[in-house]
Formats: sequence, structure tokens, C-alpha cells
Amino acid sequence: MASNQPEILDKFNENFLLCGICSERYKNAKILPCLHSFCEPCLGKLAEKSGVITCPICRRSHELPDDGVSGIENNVFLNDLVRVLDSEENDQGSRKCEGCRQSDQVQQCIECSMAFCQICVTTHQQIPLTSSHRLMSLVEYQKAKSVDPVSVRPPVHCTNHSNYEIEFYCDTCDKAICLKCTVLDHPMTEHKYRCVKDAAKEFTTELSAAIDKVKVKETQARDSKASITSVLQSLETCVQREENKIQEHTRSAIENITGMIQESGDQLVKELREEYNARKLNLDAQLKELDIMESDLSNAREYAENVMHYGNTSVLMSAKVGIASQVVRLLELETECHPKKATTWSLNHVTTSVKERLSERYYRSHVK
Repeated sequence: MASNQPEILDKFNENFLLCGICSERYKNAKILPCLHSFCEPCLGKLAEKSGVITCPICRRSHELPDDGVSGIENNVFLNDLVRVLDSEENDQGSRKCEGCRQSDQVQQCIECSMAFCQICVTTHQQIPLTSSHRLMSLVEYQKAKSVDPVSVRPPVHCTNHSNYEIEFYCDTCDKAICLKCTVLDHPMTEHKYRCVKDAAKEFTTELSAAIDKVKVKETQARDSKASITSVLQSLETCVQREENKIQEHTRSAIENITGMIQESGDQLVKELREEYNARKLNLDAQLKELDIMESDLSNAREYAENVMHYGNTSVLMSAKVGIASQVVRLLELETECHPKKATTWSLNHVTTSVKERLSERYYRSHVK
């Protein structure tokens, strides 16, 4: 990747822009309610056999919209990053004008995300549809992109009216909209909307506070996992120690009585193992649940932080509903637990039973 490319794009290309199903760069990324994203074609294959989609990462099931996979919300943030990265890579092999493909590039159009020669720049400025576009020299563009990539990202366009930019946020519908939307779909008499930048500023404050709470829950889940892992290890050690006692007592008894005692010892070891398996099954279930919680919390936090830090206001507000609903769900999770450690006394009833039953067998065999 070119050295003057923002470091963030390098990072996302490796860790953030690859589909979890095909392991390739996203092709029209769609975001599920659980905040995991996948290519639209990949989701289409998952949905072929039923009317629901089971997330390959968290295994949660989601109902398909009436119009199928295409109706799932686009991940504007990821698709925008993929488009920028693809444009960067395409530019590496050639510095010719992306309009005429003949003269050298001199300026970059931010809205079009294309570099033009001077002749094409003049034409670009004379066309009414593009006359208001922002143009920057390549030097200024590269400098701005390295310092503040968000400032030179192209604007996000409305999904319903592709020629219009996202400019407003409808509080009534909880949706980012364009100017045309305010006339056709969100009339002022019925809907309450405001500038998307104002809505983004308010949501950023709310999201920052929510992220702090998610971090606490994430830490609780991680600490609880560590606690359960420690208890599992303690339980294993304790059971092994008690099992060794049983086996030693059994071997000693076998020297004085018959193989009947061995059978009794094996049965008691089985009972001990059943006790162990019952406890281990419960702890394993808690550990698995906490692992899923931690993964969900971590994924939601990372996604929210990335959108807030690297997405522009339109991207942020386009993702508001999905993020907010997922954060509310995650904050209700119970992530703090304090399992009791296994100790010798907690298994004494099994050991005592071993000694009593072995002694009874030994006594009966001698009485006969």
C-alpha cells in the first residue's frame, strides 16, 4: 500500500474490511441487528434454505425483511471505506486523469472521489450538476487525507434518492434522510427532523457514555470468564486429588479382600465423576455464555468506536438505530458472576461414602 495512504486504511484492510463468510473484501456490506456485517451475496446464500438468517459469528437468528436480503440495512460505513480503499489501490498504478485518461492528474474532486487533469477540472466546474463540488490540489488532498481522512471523504448519498446527499435526520422515523426525502417521505407537518450534524453531535455524546458502560460490562464478562476458568482448574485438581485417595484406598483394600471391593471402588469413582461432570457442565455453560457476551460486547464497542471516530456524521446517524438497539440489549446482560471454588470439603460426602462402603464390604467379607 502506498506510503502516503492513511494508516487507518491499512488497518481496516487487514482487520475490518474482510467478510467473515468469504474472507474477501466486502461486496455491498449488509449489517445485521447483532451488528455483524457480511457481503450481500454471502447473506443471499445463507438465506436460500429458509426465511431467516443465522449469524455465522454469534449464531443469532434474524428474520428476513419482506424484500429479502436486499432489504437488510446497508453498512454505509464499511461500504464507504471499501470504496475509498479500492480507489486508492486503483490510483497506485496510474496517475493519469480519471476523466480523459490522457493528461496528468492535478486536482482531486472530493464528492466524486476522482482525480482530474486541468482541462477536466475546468469542465467539471462548468457542469451545473458538479459545479459546487470541492476540488483540492493533489498535494493538499494527500496532506489532508493523512492528517484527517474524514475531512476529505466523499459525502454519503441517500439510499432512496441517489443524487441527493444525506443532510437531515428525521427524529420521528429515526432515519438519516436527504432534502428530497423531506418533501416526499418526511413532510414537515408530520415529521420532526433536523440537520444531521446537530443530531450526530447529540448522538455522539450519548454513544460515548454508552460505550463507557459497554466497556465496564466487557471487563466484567472477561473477569467472570477468568474466575470460572480458575474454578474449573481448581475443581479438576480437587477431583483428581480425591480420585487418587479413592483409588489408593481401593488398592489397599484389594490386598486384604476380594475383587468385590474393586468393583465398589470403581462405582464410587464413577459417582465422583458424575458429581464432577454435573458441576463442570454448569460451569462450562456459564463460560460459553460469557464468551458470547464478551464477543458481542467487544464487537459492538469496536464497531461503535470506529463509526464514531472515523465515520462522518451521515455515516454515524445512518447507523444510529442499529447501534443504539444493540447497545441497549447488551447493557441488560448479566456479565458479573462469582462462582465458588471447589474445595476438599465440598466433595467430602463422596469420599466419606467411599470409606464407609469399603469398610462395610471389608467387615462383611471377614464375618463370613
